[in-house]
Amino acid sequence: MEFMSRLNSWWSTFAYNYAWSDWTTYIDGWIPRFCFFIPIIGYLILFNDQVVGMMEFYKLTHEPSIEWGLTTSARLRFIYYALFFLGISNLIFRIKKPYAFRFGKNVTDYTRNALELFTLGDYVQIHSTIRNEGHLTLDGKYYDSEWDGFKVVARNFGEGTENVKRTGNWEEAKRQYGNLLRSMLRENFFRSDIQGRVSLSVCLFLSTVGYIFLAIPSVDLFVKVTANTFGLNL
Repeated sequence: MEFMSRLNSWWSTFAYNYAWSDWTTYIDGWIPRFCFFIPIIGYLILFNDQVVGMMEFYKLTHEPSIEWGLTTSARLRFIYYALFFLGISNLIFRIKKPYAFRFGKNVTDYTRNALELFTLGDYVQIHSTIRNEGHLTLDGKYYDSEWDGFKVVARNFGEGTENVKRTGNWEEAKRQYGNLLRSMLRENFFRSDIQGRVSLSVCLFLSTVGYIFLAIPSVDLFVKVTANTFGLNL
């Protein structure tokens, strides 16, 4: 019973925090980005004789003591399908990634960039969403009085010319209420980060298949190199 309780607790925590930002490197690292151009890479691997020759490792794989494992053709096909699945996963990521990722793929980058770029209207929209849909994290539990204070400073009419009126001190408002704004931004990033979980799951599945297919020929070659190095007859 204790084990099941811990398992349920772990699953509840995992499901609640299941978000894109935790898997960005896995789905959108340098290998998946490279695989985004899989049609060209695929044709090169399967139909270019020079590439086939480079991947064959003839002297190693044709040792008399090594007559097992993947053939050159099978190795290339594993690599091709690995790149294909990783490329498709990365393509889905680019299409379905959360809107917040336009400003940063993690909460730190998002908060820093949003503080620099967002206007009062953006924060008004975020505040309205939090209050209408409810907060999802503790960052969303701020006081309305604090929010009202921020608006007063941001909107307060200040000095200006006859034709141009300066409306408030935006930088001063951000300085005075920086903690409030960061809390709102963290809440908003989390809300965006957990959307589209079906697409996230599809990306993770395709990426995992791709990495497994990529690992199979690597493990095969590693075992052959090790066997050849130590004179093992496996």
